[in-house]
Amino acid sequence: MAESRFVKLLEYAFAGNAERKRMLDSEAFKKIVGERAVKELLQAEDISETTLLQEEVIKKVYEGAEPARCVREVFPIQKTKSYAVRFIAGAAGTYASEVAEGAEIPVGQEDYSKIDVEVKKYATRPLITKEMVDDCLFNIIEHEIRKAGFRLENTLNRVVLTTLLKELDGISDIDPAGTHLAVTDIAKAVGAVKAKNWMPDTLITHPMAEAQLLQDSNLVYVCYAGTEAPLREGAIPRLLGLKPWTLSVTAEPNSGVYWDGTDADNHYYALVLDSQNTAVIVMRDDITIEQYEDPIHDLVGITAKMRFGVGVLRDDAGVRILAK
Repeated sequence: MAESRFVKLLEYAFAGNAERKRMLDSEAFKKIVGERAVKELLQAEDISETTLLQEEVIKKVYEGAEPARCVREVFPIQKTKSYAVRFIAGAAGTYASEVAEGAEIPVGQEDYSKIDVEVKKYATRPLITKEMVDDCLFNIIEHEIRKAGFRLENTLNRVVLTTLLKELDGISDIDPAGTHLAVTDIAKAVGAVKAKNWMPDTLITHPMAEAQLLQDSNLVYVCYAGTEAPLREGAIPRLLGLKPWTLSVTAEPNSGVYWDGTDADNHYYALVLDSQNTAVIVMRDDITIEQYEDPIHDLVGITAKMRFGVGVLRDDAGVRILAK
């Protein structure tokens, strides 16, 4: 596996003066870290005078978060500088009134509800020890920093999912007719959401639900028709107008709801929803790094954090599907 820019910069940081000069003259080093970085290192007496390592750390955190990205791609994100945000939600499917020619046009009346979304802080600390730094185990340090990003992104997924499972109760839960989730069950869920005057566009499944859908003969027929994604890539294609996503996280402990394949009360493994009207993510701070000023000595004590909240805007703009 090719060495990363982060590892090379750490090697430079802990190298002696002679070794640093050799690295700066090396074409391989220049190719990995880039010409701009080499110029900065030549101009600085020490790497701590640059921001190269700090930039690489946050890049590694974001790289670790990338494979877990789901809910941030589905729901709208509202930036805020406050600890709480209030949203005002109107009714779905309202209508205009019939008005006679020349008559006064009445002011539209609509019932509104308020939703208060509280911002909370979530943080994690990469497992980096002084021994790792002293022993120059830079690849392991990089791996631990990536895992911090993955944990934070998975936390965002978990909090949003748990909130949906707890509060999407405006439509009766869909109970699959057979022993497995089928396309017909998804169609029933789509119809239930549309009947509330919302436009479902998203399907979120647990891996067990995804596996059951991939066994549905309807998807096999789709493959025969020329869409190879289910068989070649193991991915559900766009289904009944829904963009599919798979979430393997668990619901928050003690929440009273469950995201798995267990056939029991309050156990769910799929959601069909209108992504623009179901929920909103309030983002105070996206993934950031704390306690990291000295690029060498602060590695052991760095923390990664997020500050966000989530609110369900309309509890009937999506429907839960019970696990089987």
